[in-house]
Amino acid sequence: MDYKVTSFIGSEADNEGWQKIEDKGIVELKNGEEKIRLEIESERAKIEINGNGNVVLIRGNKRVKFTKNALGKIEIGDTIWLLGPEAKEEVEGAAVKIEIRDPPSQEATARQSIFIKERAFSQEKNSISANLILGGVVFLLLIVGTFLGYQKRTDNEGQKKFEEIKSGVEAKIMEIESVRSVNIETALELAQSAEVMLSNTAAIEKKYGRELTELRNKVLEIKGGLGAGDVEYEVAYDTALIKEGDDLFKGMAIKDDLIYLWSGVLGQINVVNPNLKSTEKIVTDERIKLWLGIFNNGEKWYGYDTNKIYEIKRNELVETEIKNIKSLGEMAGWSGLTYVLDNGSQNIMKLNGGEGKIWLKEGTNLSEEMTGMSIDSNIWVLGKSGKIYKYTRGEEEKFNMSAVTSLNTAKGLRTSDKVNFLAYVTDENTVVIYGKDGKISGKYNFSKTKINDIGIENQIPAVLVLAKNGKIYRIKIK
Repeated sequence: MDYKVTSFIGSEADNEGWQKIEDKGIVELKNGEEKIRLEIESERAKIEINGNGNVVLIRGNKRVKFTKNALGKIEIGDTIWLLGPEAKEEVEGAAVKIEIRDPPSQEATARQSIFIKERAFSQEKNSISANLILGGVVFLLLIVGTFLGYQKRTDNEGQKKFEEIKSGVEAKIMEIESVRSVNIETALELAQSAEVMLSNTAAIEKKYGRELTELRNKVLEIKGGLGAGDVEYEVAYDTALIKEGDDLFKGMAIKDDLIYLWSGVLGQINVVNPNLKSTEKIVTDERIKLWLGIFNNGEKWYGYDTNKIYEIKRNELVETEIKNIKSLGEMAGWSGLTYVLDNGSQNIMKLNGGEGKIWLKEGTNLSEEMTGMSIDSNIWVLGKSGKIYKYTRGEEEKFNMSAVTSLNTAKGLRTSDKVNFLAYVTDENTVVIYGKDGKISGKYNFSKTKINDIGIENQIPAVLVLAKNGKIYRIKIK
């Protein structure tokens, strides 16, 4: 039994150390410790594989692939391929082809010896033609191998670049989470740096476009919660469904799925359900035009001006005069009781039959001019400076804020007993979020859009933002 050996080792495989070794009855494809070995003895073949290569036996229209050592019978006409890890038959990488054939007969050998001189010229001519054909085949294989090798290198470089960008962005996100509660401006700078990383990706956009888009959206969401401008917020409701026009509704109060909106311009109260996009006018009254605010207290809704409180009923306002309040800042309700922020007396007053009674314990006073108040069983008040104060059973409880953002004005402090955060408005266009542990967690900038009021949506949870343009935006809090 005879055989013919043909080697296909491209330039890249050659650089990697792959070589063919042939001895009597033995053919090997080697690269350092990796080896694919075929030993032929009579009609039997022994296969030995060390490494990641494989052996393919082709017999007629059948083929068998070996990736481990094997021993078996071979026949005339079999083709055996020794393939390196990256090789495909006659295409790329390192490969050796062994064709099993009949041994030459003695008569043919003798005839070849007798006529060798006469045929020398003809054989030389045929050898030239064969060499040209073989050279062309080898050259073609070299081109294909080079192209596929280049393509693979390009893919590997693209994958490497993507992994570098992904790991870099994820590292920035982890760093953002570690510093945002201490310095939100630094966290925003880190987010912008991550955004820059994701801008130089033209070479890998085609293959990794979906993954890159997910990373960009994640960074954009983070930026939106750190005070970056020009963020598109979800619109929960548009008051144009009630009446078109800017700055018609000044304030709101929320309970469950219902929002009570009051308009000083229109002198009316409307109730809306943002989920159903429904609206209904509750009452119209000229007195509403002088109101300072609106709030919910259990099953009842109230509005107030500088010296009166009004229970809101369908087509009716029940008015009660307020007494013993020097300078009314804001009102809030809790468990059927009403509390008043009185900057004139630097105190928090509890209304009883319209008369204000001091709620803070003797010797306790408000530390500065207050611009907002909200209740979740504790009473939280907001100073003009942007500092939040906490009061429990009439006494101030220590509340340390991790940072007070740079601002000109602060107003509209809101929270509830269903959420673990507090929110207020600063500089007329930014909502700031603090945890009830005092750590700042978010800063949402509405840029040129001015804010009239905010409220807490407990079910999601979220902050609803009533803007001067008539839209109510939703900021979902994680």
